Order: sequence, then C-alpha cells, then structure tokens
Amino acid sequence: MRVSNLLWSALLFVTAALVLPPFLFLVAGSLSGAAPGEPGTLSLKTYLEAYASSRTYRVLWNSFLIAFAKTCVAMIWGVTVAWLVTRTDLPFRRLLEVLIPIPFFIPGLFSVLGWIHLANPNNGLINQFAQALLGLETAPFNIYSYSGIIFIMTLGSTSFIYLLTVGAFRGLDPALEESARTCGAGMLLTFFRVSLPLITPALLGAFILSFIRGLEAFEAPLLLGSPVNIYVFTNEIHRAITFRDPPQFGLAAALGVTIIVITFVLVFAQWRILGDRQFVTITGRGYSPHPFKLRGWRWPAFFFCLLNFLLDGIFPIAMLVASSLSSIPGIYGWELITLKHYMTAFSDRIVLRALYNTTLLAILAALVGIVLSAFIAYVTTRTRFWGRRLIEILSWLPWTMPGIVLGVGMLWTVLITPGYSALYGTLWVLLVAFVIKGLPLGVQALTGSLVQVHRELEESARTHGASWGQSCRYILFPLIRPGISAAGIFFAYTVVRDLSSAVLLYGYGSEVLTVAILRYWTEGRQPVVSVLALTTLVLLVLLSALDRVLSARRRESPALVPERELRPVPTGD
Repeated sequence: MRVSNLLWSALLFVTAALVLPPFLFLVAGSLSGAAPGEPGTLSLKTYLEAYASSRTYRVLWNSFLIAFAKTCVAMIWGVTVAWLVTRTDLPFRRLLEVLIPIPFFIPGLFSVLGWIHLANPNNGLINQFAQALLGLETAPFNIYSYSGIIFIMTLGSTSFIYLLTVGAFRGLDPALEESARTCGAGMLLTFFRVSLPLITPALLGAFILSFIRGLEAFEAPLLLGSPVNIYVFTNEIHRAITFRDPPQFGLAAALGVTIIVITFVLVFAQWRILGDRQFVTITGRGYSPHPFKLRGWRWPAFFFCLLNFLLDGIFPIAMLVASSLSSIPGIYGWELITLKHYMTAFSDRIVLRALYNTTLLAILAALVGIVLSAFIAYVTTRTRFWGRRLIEILSWLPWTMPGIVLGVGMLWTVLITPGYSALYGTLWVLLVAFVIKGLPLGVQALTGSLVQVHRELEESARTHGASWGQSCRYILFPLIRPGISAAGIFFAYTVVRDLSSAVLLYGYGSEVLTVAILRYWTEGRQPVVSVLALTTLVLLVLLSALDRVLSARRRESPALVPERELRPVPTGD
C-alpha cells in the first residue's frame, strides 16, 4: 500500500504540475500588469483599466450575443432533427443517422474557409450566381458580418446539439407519447407538451454546453469578425498579444481569467441543475413504438434533416476542392483546372515541416495522453487514494479554459518560469498544450471503459498469482482496448484540428498545419490554404479510419495470462 500511495501521490503531483501552472500564471499575469519575465506589482490595475474601457463591454456584449443567438438557432434545428430521426416515419433514417453527425467531426476552420469562398461580397460563388440571376449590382450576402458569424457557428453547433439530444429521444418511453395521442393530442402538441418536457435535463445540458462552445469559438470570429472590427473574447485576446505594440499581455490575461470564470460558472450551474435530477422515462415494460406519420411532409422533413450536412460538410469542402484546383482565385471552370497549387504547397519547406510536426505531435500527444489518462482513470475508479477526487477535478480543469486562453497561460508559464524560456516556440511547449487540451476527453474515454470492467476479474487474476502489473497487462488493458484507442484518437485529433491552442505558442520550425493555414491566409494565398485544409482533412479521415479499425476489434477475446508468468500463491506453511 505504501508503494501504491507513493505512486498515486506522484500522479497527483504530475497532474497538478501539468494543469495548474497555466491557470496560476494566467491569474498572476492579470494581476501584475507587466509583460512575462518583467518585474511588476500585484494589483487590480489591469482589471480596472480593462473594465473602464467601453471596448471591453462591447467585446463582452458581442461574445454573449453571438453565443446566445447561435445556440438558440442550433437548439431549434438540432432538437427538431433529433426528434424527426427518432420519433417519426422519416425516409432513409439509417442513412441520416450516419450523415448528420459528420459535420461535428469536421474542423470549424474548414467551414469558415469554405463559406468565405461561397459568400464573401467580392467574388463569393453564391453572390456571383445571385447577381447574375437577379441582375443585382451589389452582393446580397456578406459573410463578414454578425449574421455571417452566427450562421457559421450555428452550422457547427447543430450536429453537436443533435448528438447530445438524440439519445434522450431514443430513451423516451413510447407509451407516454401514445397515451397523449390516445387522449386526442396531435403530433405537435405531443412534441411540445410530452416529449420536450421529458428530456429537459438533456436540453438544458445541451444549451449550456453549446453556449460555452460559442464563447470559446476562435476561428469564425478571427477570420470573419476581425476584418470588419467585430471582436469577441477570443479574437480580442489574440489581437491584444499579436497586433498591439507593445503586446498587452496583462489585458489578454485579464480577459482570459474573465472567460474562465464565466465558463466555470456555467459548468457549475449545469452540475447543480442537472446533477441530482433524474427524469425516469424508461421502464421495464416492453412496448413497441408507433412512429408519428409525417404523410406529405416526409420528403421535406428528410431534406431539412440533410440540410446541415450539406451546408456544413459538402458545400464548404467542395469549395475548398474547387479553390485548390482553380488557376484564378474566385473564378471556376473546367478550363481553369490546375495542380500547380498542390505542387507549390508540397514543395514549400514550411508546409512539409508543418506536416511533419503535426504528425509527430499527434503520435507523441496520443502516447503521452493515453498513459496519463489511463493512470488518472484507474486511480479515480479503482483505488481509495485520498487525493483521487482532487486528481479527477484537476483532469477536468482544462475543460473551462478555451484554447486561446490556454495558449496565453502557457505563454506566461514558459516565459516566467526560470530556465524554461528556451521552450517557447518549440514543439515541446505545443506538446504540453495539446496534452492538457485533450486530457478531459481522454480521461472520460478511459473512465467509461474502466467502469464497465468488474473488479472481480482483476481480483481473480491476483488470487491465481498474477501481480498487479500482470493483471493490468493481460486482463484489464485488453478489456479497455476500445477506451485506449478512443483516448489516443482524441489526443491526435486535438493536434490535427486545433488552431487556438497553438497560435500563440509556435515559433519558427514548430509550425503545425492549422498555423500554416492561418499564416498563408493572412498572406492572401487562398489556393494554398485550400490545399492545406484538404491535407488536414485527409489526416482526420485517416484518424477516423484508424478508429474504425480499432473499434472493429472490440469483440476479440483478450489474451489470458501465460501460465509461466504466474507466481504461485503463498500458503501459510
């Protein structure tokens, strides 16, 4: 027990040393007012200056307005789609169940880039068609606007809302809806008076999580808002460090602390509201549901459910493909098809280096993340260690920190800690940031697998002479292989798609693909950006394929402990 307590204490120390410094140094930086590494005095001066400025309140208003608006629209859209797929006679429901979640796994950056090609006021394809068809002199659509940002973020949230609520609809007892229909209630009345109230916990949770994602969004405000002076928390933090001379590190830290506090309050509210509420709708009584008949609305409802997949998946990616193949940006035709942009991109040393760095970091983050997440999940589910709840809280702490804020915290940590300033701009600091960013999902994936494995299996192995290491290696690890593969995919996926965590931490030689995309976008090299976006998408598809392959092996029988490695059970003789 002493050895195990020492091991778990070391795990607590490692987790705290990894997760806490970005938070603590961010708070310290917001109170010092000085640049990282420079002397300063602790005071509230930075906060007073920030909140004495009307710009801060405009940023606060924009953040809440955009997050609230996109959440409301996405809730209506996503919940309606989830209900149609699960409770009606919608055609091709199995196909829709596969297609609807796909946009959730496509990085928001790609949707933004694709819709810029579609709806920018200068040469967007939709605007070109509308002007030619209607004879308009000016473009009818402008993606660089509040409505454009809300539209893009709504597309990204609809599939997220669907995934959070579709399970709740499937879990409803159909007898309750049948009772309402027997009493004369129509389809819509049953939906609003029976179905929705019964899934209130799922609806509240989805709303809060979607609102938090709206506050943390970075790509859409950066690429669509910054050019027209629309700022929210995330792109204002980026602006304070990147485009101010001298950089306003104190302001960035103060805004970062503010958004962490808001996010923590929302997460805590979700726990308080939903933690003890259980709306039981599944009973032991078998019942065969009769889906609502849509009659003449079946095909309109089908295309309504398919719409988000088209708008957030097919259309943006198709525009990226067209842009990467067109010899003249913004003009498309068979005679203009060329591969020169691919040749330009893959002969560029920065692109090749970014591709190598992304692949290397994805592998390293997956390996490090799996090991750390496995230990954390094990100690929180399998031991009575006194600090297991503290470790669990620490592992979830990064959930309250948006990527851009994590970048600011890591920036302060590296530049303030003696002897660590040389790590700034290296792959090592990016690796730490990505591991921290992916830790909550990695721990959750392995925790979910561990709680499904009964302790008796390990105890039986130990009774027959297996050591703790042997029981883990031959019994536990094979049984939680799906969770291990899922955790690895989560960490690798974070590296490949995340821009906000890396944008303030990279340096020359440590570029990743998302950073290279942003760099070439600011240089106006849009076709090369499209090539890089498609390259990143290929990596994500490969990760998804790997996940499929690993998941296909879930039913394989785990290896047994080799008899030669078992130690005899000691007797009392």
